[in-house]
Amino acid sequence: MKGAGEAGTVGALSAVMSAVSDALRPFGVRHLDMPVTPDRIWRCLKTQPVKEPSA
Repeated sequence: MKGAGEAGTVGALSAVMSAVSDALRPFGVRHLDMPVTPDRIWRCLKTQPVKEPSA
């Protein structure tokens, strides 16, 4: 098994991407391409349909 820093891969990038995906999941975002920028996150959130609160 290779370490996270070997063979041209960096483990931190996938960890950050997973954290962003997990944070956006309640907003209906299921996929976001890299690189993740604030603008890309904002545009993705704006395109999601508005969910009515369930009472």
